Amino acid sequence: MTRLVIKLGSSSIASRDGLALDVIAGLVSQIAAAQRAGHEVILVTSGAARLGRRLLAFEGPTAGAAQAIQSLVGSVRSAVNAADYDRLVESLQQTLRRYDAPDDEPQAADSALPAAVGQPALMALYRQLAAAVGVEVCQILISSSDLASARAMADLGQLLRDAAGRGLLPIVNGNDTTDPLSALDNDQVAVAVAVAAAATRLLFLTDVRAAYRGSDLSERIHRLTPAQARAVRVTPGGSGRGGMGSKLAAAARAASCGVECIIGSAREPDVVGRSLNPRARVGTVVRGASSQLEPARRWIGGMAHSAGSLYVNRDAEESLRTGSTLFLSGVKRVDGDFGAGAVVELLDVRHPERLLGRGSVALPSAILRLLRALSPHEVACVISILLRLRYPSAAAAGESAATAAATAALLDPDVYKDCQELAAGTSRASQEALAQLTAFSADRVSDLADSLLLAQPQLCTAFLLNKGFVHGQVPANPADLRVVRSIHAVHRESLVVYPL
Repeated sequence: MTRLVIKLGSSSIASRDGLALDVIAGLVSQIAAAQRAGHEVILVTSGAARLGRRLLAFEGPTAGAAQAIQSLVGSVRSAVNAADYDRLVESLQQTLRRYDAPDDEPQAADSALPAAVGQPALMALYRQLAAAVGVEVCQILISSSDLASARAMADLGQLLRDAAGRGLLPIVNGNDTTDPLSALDNDQVAVAVAVAAAATRLLFLTDVRAAYRGSDLSERIHRLTPAQARAVRVTPGGSGRGGMGSKLAAAARAASCGVECIIGSAREPDVVGRSLNPRARVGTVVRGASSQLEPARRWIGGMAHSAGSLYVNRDAEESLRTGSTLFLSGVKRVDGDFGAGAVVELLDVRHPERLLGRGSVALPSAILRLLRALSPHEVACVISILLRLRYPSAAAAGESAATAAATAALLDPDVYKDCQELAAGTSRASQEALAQLTAFSADRVSDLADSLLLAQPQLCTAFLLNKGFVHGQVPANPADLRVVRSIHAVHRESLVVYPL
């Protein structure tokens, strides 16, 4: 038995008339056949906002639109087993041509109302199509707040497994009604669903037969590793929110979690059945890791929305693979704007296509940028300087503490040893950190110091009680040194390192 997640994107079901009803009807029939063969199927679908925009274009009250969509559903239901299937679908599409949507693609904020109108209509369409082939459906909407909760995603995984195990067809969609401005798209939702449900395979259905190198679609890609999938460069396109680049990145993450992924065309004959047959694969296959993630690691490893990236060196990677903590010295670059506790991706700084793992950061991005690539002693020097700038009156700057001259005096390497040691440091990172501290405004210093106090209270308390920062001296007693050496970039208990 295979548990298959199918992601059906907007580009797959888009037509000049709105929705490609023949594609949707054919896919539902294929899913029914897969279920009869003993497989479990979960469908992640787009199209609610597109259909809603069509319905909002109907003249007259809402009842008129409801009557029109009911007629649409009835026509397609009749078409499933009719000999003149193509003629009936074409007739239905001709009816809908009177209500062409505007040519301009709406902004995300304009999707809330169309999605609210289109979601029940889309589900009515799926329900009628599925009933015609003996399948019952259930609907699940996911918001970014769901992906931010490990408990919510664990509950979702159990619900999906229960529903699919009972022969239902769960239909999942990102909730554009309550979450229209979210960066979330259904490619991310599909990965989260596949990992939460412990799916065997994830099928991305789009409007092209596979992933290709270059925009001319001349070099088809058949098989990829997760790292290769992240490295493929494609041109953006399609009518959906994602595109091929989004699908390849999503497939790479799912594959790293042990879910094999296939990217293929929704119009490929029997694409669902062929994707379930290892000897008759279609499209581009992104090979999955040798094993699935254990349940306790699935949220961090595959479901949580990533807020940014940390790029680490090879020594840090080797340390992580032995179960060690990611210390600041191993972080060479920080991308994104995030707070402490956010989930980030860990990437190889020399080969950014290599996704090493994921974890929850112990420090906000602004502090990580300041402290990245520093040794423990250099970190102590930076913290000492930051606190002195934050509390200049403690350094006897008096009433002139807020002036530029007073701030410069607090950074004088001839007076303060912490500044001297950073300036004399052999690493580029230490000199860059001192340059950043010199350029910070008073407000910036306050924000950074306060965020550090919140994220690392024990560390900052050691400095404040010691009071050496006032004179440019970093803590030297063993207890304080242990606190400095223990500061890390990612919480050890949250780390998920993907297998090679």
